Amino acid sequence: MLQRPVWILDAGRMRKHFANSAALQLWGVEPGQEGEFYARDFTPHSDAMRQRLGRLIERISAGEIVADRWTFYPKPRPFTVDALMSGVRLDNGNVGLLMEVEHYARSTDELRAGEALRHTLVNVLLFDEEGWVTYRNPSAEASFPAERCRFVSLFADPAEGAHMWQRVIAQDPDRPDAFMGRTVSGDFVVDTAKGRRWHGIDARTTTDPVTGCLSVLVNQRDVTDRVEATSRAEFYAGYDVVTGLANRRRFADRLDRAMAVPGAVGGLLVIDLNGFKDINDSYGHAVGDTVLLEVGKRLSACAGAHDVCARLGGDEFAVILPGLSAPEALTARADDIRRALMAAIEEPFTATRLTVSASFGIALWPRDGSNPDALQRNADLALYAAKADEGHRIQLFDVSMRRAADERYKCIEDLRASLTSGAFEVYYQPLVTVADRRPLGFEALLRWRHPTRGLLLPGDFLQQAESIGLMVPIGDFVIQQVCRQIQLWQEAGIDPGRIAINLSRNNFQLGANIAGLASAILAAGIDPAQIEFEVSETVTFGVRGEAVVEALVELRRQGFSIALDDFGTGHASLMHLRRLPVDTIKLDRSFIVEMVDSVEDRALVRAVAALGRDLGMRVLAEGIETEEQATAVRELGCECGQGYLFGRPMAADAATAWLSQRRRREMRAFSAGAAR
Repeated sequence: MLQRPVWILDAGRMRKHFANSAALQLWGVEPGQEGEFYARDFTPHSDAMRQRLGRLIERISAGEIVADRWTFYPKPRPFTVDALMSGVRLDNGNVGLLMEVEHYARSTDELRAGEALRHTLVNVLLFDEEGWVTYRNPSAEASFPAERCRFVSLFADPAEGAHMWQRVIAQDPDRPDAFMGRTVSGDFVVDTAKGRRWHGIDARTTTDPVTGCLSVLVNQRDVTDRVEATSRAEFYAGYDVVTGLANRRRFADRLDRAMAVPGAVGGLLVIDLNGFKDINDSYGHAVGDTVLLEVGKRLSACAGAHDVCARLGGDEFAVILPGLSAPEALTARADDIRRALMAAIEEPFTATRLTVSASFGIALWPRDGSNPDALQRNADLALYAAKADEGHRIQLFDVSMRRAADERYKCIEDLRASLTSGAFEVYYQPLVTVADRRPLGFEALLRWRHPTRGLLLPGDFLQQAESIGLMVPIGDFVIQQVCRQIQLWQEAGIDPGRIAINLSRNNFQLGANIAGLASAILAAGIDPAQIEFEVSETVTFGVRGEAVVEALVELRRQGFSIALDDFGTGHASLMHLRRLPVDTIKLDRSFIVEMVDSVEDRALVRAVAALGRDLGMRVLAEGIETEEQATAVRELGCECGQGYLFGRPMAADAATAWLSQRRRREMRAFSAGAAR
């Protein structure tokens, strides 16, 4: 049990990396506030303190142990400590400042008392030239109460004591002047009245002030807390804190060793949990960590005795499968682990009752990579392919995955260039009344005119756009284009109706983005009543769900309308639907496709249409492609529709022509009715 306050500061990030319970108490950290403490920025505010800290880090980085006094200023009150400081290497490669507090004070009186008692914390002993003790201060007497003791008898291993003694008293005939004052230091296990402890020992040759004979002055500090903290830091350097599995650093070392064995054949299995981000978003990181811990335990139980299990970060795990004789044996072994792990993790986790699934990718060495970097890249490509294939199976790397990856990377490069080159376009798909096909407006849909692949739909590129952070800029582009097109229609005397614009999860993750979109529309002089924002059900769930609802409420307050897109494919309950500020329910096309021949789908469409009427919401059926579907939708009570039957997505000019034609048809029908 660590008694003295001990903590480690990550000198690169200026965040605390570790603190024992005594340190947390000293810093005034209440139970449950540890997360805030570890996230706190400890960068000094003054130049003088930054310079002092910089000099200290230089010294400990060079291996020096520094004894010094520091004053810290946490709320509610500051404190001053006398401490030993040394350096440790953290798992992220940064230098860690390990601070072991020997004494701390909070008031002027305590500071003065600490100064007076400062040396009582150190065992001070004087030995004669034969190694017998001649003096002990009170602290040393408490540690070593035997009436007579020798220098070597202090050590748990007398051989270490004898070796240190010889180093101290050995004389160099060529440098007799260098003998006196020689100091030898080190950390050793010693036998004390409290049991075996780690002591930092400084032994220095001097002269006995009474006899004038050669003596050895010894200062001892109990450094057990520091040594244990260092051991803990060394553990953290190689193992994941949450799961106890090997971390990325240790994993890389073990993989390098396994692949270096001459003639070795092995495999690398990489594992990614599907939908883990939703668990963190919906239930918080504490529950997420519980899931990771349980997955780590179950993975270890599934792996073999010689396999190396690791958590690489986030929700990604890996297993090194060394020493199998043939690729067939490796793939069979990997599939055994997959089956066992899938069966294990599909069992609810005790603390949360949650279940998860996983995707698996495997690469073999030396076939798929002769070095660790190449092997990992190819295993990751196999994992990517597994996730694309519904994320519920294992994929073995093959060269076609590399070609697909090259195409994705090329797509990403083209995306970056296209955002500023005018290659993106907004298409418009009509929204109509099902009965008389009267135009209600359009849904704005993004298209990418690729220089070699032609006109691409969002499904061909949005995943890559999201991976490089382009979703928000693309959303801004769509808003700008829609506003400009509405202005052109208004200038031509054309009423386009309401334009529906999709909002993604990314828009809500950036708090100011939604307000910025609304401001841009208002600044363009567009009536908010002409804009309907569409959100999917999943966007309104999770930790940010309340913030999303608040943003939608504010948009609606400003006059914009809100549509719930792809209704029926997500998690929306009736209670959830009631609290959302929704004007339109867009019934997913999957219900419409099979509706004509499916009694169940017809019942669902009828129920949603009735629900919309009762809640005062419009219900629009997506994906209507035939007259038979349109008739069925109308008979079931759904008044609005969208689909190829009424109009495909079209460029702005074509949408203008379509709209003008429909408006003229309405005018002719109106005139004919008036004439009758």
